[in-house]
Amino acid sequence: MVNPPNPTAEEHDPDALDLAEVAEIIPDDDEEDHPMESDDDGDDGMGDEDVEMTVSNDSSAYFDGHSSSIFSISAHPSNPSLFLTGGGDDVAYIWTSAAANATDAAVTPRECRMIRKLEAHKDSVSATAFTAPNGEFAVTGGLDGQLQLFSAAAAWKRVDSAQEVEEIVWIASHPTEPLIAVGTNEGSVWLYDVDNNALNIRHVLYSHTASCTAGTFTKSGALLCTVSEDGSFYAWDTNSGQSVVALTAQDQRFAIEGGLYSVAVSPSGAVAAVGGASGEIRVVGLPVDAAAAVAGGKRTAARPQAGGGGSTGGGQAGQIIAAISTHSESVESLSFHPSVPLLASGSVDGKIGLYDAARGYAVRKMLEGHVDSVVKVEFVAGLGPQDGWMLTSCGIDGTLRRWDARAGVEVACLKGHLGGNGSEGEGGILGFVQTKERIITAGDDAVSLVFEVEGSAATATTAGASR
Repeated sequence: MVNPPNPTAEEHDPDALDLAEVAEIIPDDDEEDHPMESDDDGDDGMGDEDVEMTVSNDSSAYFDGHSSSIFSISAHPSNPSLFLTGGGDDVAYIWTSAAANATDAAVTPRECRMIRKLEAHKDSVSATAFTAPNGEFAVTGGLDGQLQLFSAAAAWKRVDSAQEVEEIVWIASHPTEPLIAVGTNEGSVWLYDVDNNALNIRHVLYSHTASCTAGTFTKSGALLCTVSEDGSFYAWDTNSGQSVVALTAQDQRFAIEGGLYSVAVSPSGAVAAVGGASGEIRVVGLPVDAAAAVAGGKRTAARPQAGGGGSTGGGQAGQIIAAISTHSESVESLSFHPSVPLLASGSVDGKIGLYDAARGYAVRKMLEGHVDSVVKVEFVAGLGPQDGWMLTSCGIDGTLRRWDARAGVEVACLKGHLGGNGSEGEGGILGFVQTKERIITAGDDAVSLVFEVEGSAATATTAGASR
């Protein structure tokens, strides 16, 4: 059944929706102000000193349009002030961190403004993305199995949708083309071209036999790397849909108990790192030339050969380059440095690992500071030599941290979110996006915070926020 069209409140002139002038966009009429409040057990005793809780807030701005956990956040590829969030309230929002005027800019923390409320799902919005190269479309995926497409030229109204699966786990956007990859709970991976306001299936990849937990494109976009709860890893040629590397838990050298939950690809595209439930990491070689690798093989997208090396490429393609066992619990996130041979990992054990890729992925440092599960780690791209080693992390403890990976020390701890109950799998920060100047979070407390930073130092004014 096709959902009814996205509700329209006020018609906008498409010419007025220049993303460079997003501050001039008028939000829907039904937009409401949502104060940064968090009720305890339904108690609405606003101002009651017995229930009021004061927490440190280092953010410069916030968006609190969601009424439930924010599961996904995406940054617009060309407008640094535009963001897309999806949550457990079954809706997504496009919103801007740009100040409306000078008076608004002087307020700290100030409330960010909604551009469009995207109401098309019947369950939690689990994944979001903007399309490359200019962010002309926003894509949302939900636990209802629906994939929704919204167009900037149509005032961010829905222009197409698809429902082929039970649940959507993640969405990844191709780095240079309007192409998206979608991972699902039953293991299939779908590639959609976005053209003429429509979602067009390019390939459907069926090799995983359990939930496809994570996926990422190589920097060139030639390959898509995916992992699954069944412990398998595949690298797919995005043009042909053929597998060029296939490894499964049948190969005892590759097997990680409990399955795989994270994947990252080096900037050169030479290797991929995967992390699993037992805290182990494997580093796998990728084809130097994906097109040549596919041309030399006989595999099909449906069931490529698995186990062993599983590669049709040359050199180290398909080879297990390193096996790392530094964490005691699941590796939730992996990140390669954009220019230095360095890999970082974040784990449920609360630790962050740094590994020297130039020396066989030897442990360089184990960073400790989070007091609960680390959800995401990511190196900061685009910094100069002075701050070029910056690593950002977030966790269930509700903190956002910056680290100097060269010295192995924490340089900033940014607060504002409510810490969670890690043993129950709830609370804290569930993700973030970042630029050189700012970090924007997705909170389990239904709030997205904007932290202004400059290299390693936070420039936002610390303020007490009653919530």
